[in-house]
Amino acid sequence: MIKIALKDIRIFLRDIKGLLLTFLLPIVLITLFGLAFGGLARNSAKDRPANIYVADLDSSAASIQTIQKLDSLDEIALTPISLAVGKENVMNGNKLAMLVFYQGFGDSIESGGTEPVELFYDDARELEANLIQYALISNLMEIMGSQSIRKKIMKSVNQRFPDIDSSIMANIEDEIALQFTPVSNKEDTLSATTTIGSQIGSLKVSPLARKKSIDWALIQSFAGTAVMMLLFGVAAIGSSLLGERDEGTLKRLLYAPMNPLQILFGKMLYSMLLATIQLIVMLAFTVWVLGLEINGNLFYVFLLIITTAYACASFGVFIASISGSRKQAESLATIVILIMSAIGGSMIPLFFMPAFMRKMAVVTINYWSIQGFFDTLGRNAGFMDIALSIAMLLLIGTAMTVVSAFLFRKHIYKVA
Repeated sequence: MIKIALKDIRIFLRDIKGLLLTFLLPIVLITLFGLAFGGLARNSAKDRPANIYVADLDSSAASIQTIQKLDSLDEIALTPISLAVGKENVMNGNKLAMLVFYQGFGDSIESGGTEPVELFYDDARELEANLIQYALISNLMEIMGSQSIRKKIMKSVNQRFPDIDSSIMANIEDEIALQFTPVSNKEDTLSATTTIGSQIGSLKVSPLARKKSIDWALIQSFAGTAVMMLLFGVAAIGSSLLGERDEGTLKRLLYAPMNPLQILFGKMLYSMLLATIQLIVMLAFTVWVLGLEINGNLFYVFLLIITTAYACASFGVFIASISGSRKQAESLATIVILIMSAIGGSMIPLFFMPAFMRKMAVVTINYWSIQGFFDTLGRNAGFMDIALSIAMLLLIGTAMTVVSAFLFRKHIYKVA
C-alpha cells in the first residue's frame, strides 16, 4: 500500500504541468481575491478616491468653499460639469455619480435651513454608490454643519450685542472659527456628524437609469457567467487541434490542396459559430425564464454577441497555438480564464479591486463584453456608446488571431 502511494507521488512529481496547476492555480486565485477584498493591498482612501461629477448651480461663496473642501479630501475627487451633461453621462455609465448643489445653497447655510444638495448615481452601480455615500455624507455634514452653526452663532451674537466694537467682534469670530476646525479623527467626525446631522438635514440620493425596472444583477449574472463559460468552451475546441495532431488527423488534412492556415481559421470559424449560438441560447433563457427585459436595440445586442464570440474563438486558437500539448493547453486555459474572469468582472465587481487591477481589466475579453451587455441590455445605448466595447473586442480578437497564425506552423503544422 505504501509502495503504491509512493509510486503515485513520484509520477505526480514528474508531471510538472500538473504540479503547477495543482499549486499555482489556487495560489493565483487566493492572491487575486486577497488583493480585491483587502488582503495584501489594504488600500487607503488616497489610493482609491471616489471620482464623481459636481454641478454647482448656486455658485455662491458657500458652495464654492464646500466643493473646494470636498475636493481636497483624499477619499473624494470632483470633476465640474453641467447638470444636463452630467446626468446623461451618469446614465450612460461613464461616471459613477454626480453631486449637485442647487440654487439657494448659500442662503440655506446663512439661515441654517436644509441645504438643497442631491447625489445622483448610476443605478447599475448601486452597491458601489452606497460605498461612497458614507464618505461623502459624513464629510458634507461636517463641512456644511460647521459653516451653518458658525453662522448661527455669529448671527446670534450680532443680534444680542449690536453695539460691540468691530475689533472685539472680529476676535470673537476668530475664536468661534477655531472651535469648528475640521476633525482629524474619524471617530470625532462621526460624532460631529451625529451632532449636526439633524441641524443641516440629509443628502438626497437619487438613482439614474433609462428605465426604472432594470434588473442589473440579472444582467451581471448573464454577462459575467456567459462569457466565462464561453471561454472554457472555445478553449476546449481550440485545444482539439492538438488532439487532432496527436491522432494523425491534422497530418492527413495537410495533404489536402489548401493553405494550412485554413485549418486554423476553419477551427476558429466553427468555434465562433458555436459561441454565437451559445450566447443567443443563454440570453433567450435569461429573458424567457428569468424575466430579463431587453431595454436596448436588438441589432446592437446581436452585434455585441458576434464580436464577443469572435474574441472568444480567437482566444481558443491562441491557447492552442502557444501550447505544446493538449494537456498543457487545457491547464493553461484554466489558469488564464480564471484570472481573466476574476479581474475582468465575471467573479468580482471591479470597484472592489485596487487601481492596478482595474487597469489590468481593460485587456480582458470579460471586461469589454460585460460593459457592452450592460450598455445594450440596460442603458438602451446607441452605436457610439458601445463602439468602444466592440472595437476593443475586435482588437483583442484580431491580435490573438494574428499571433495564432504566426505560431501555428511552429507548434502544430511543422510538428505534424
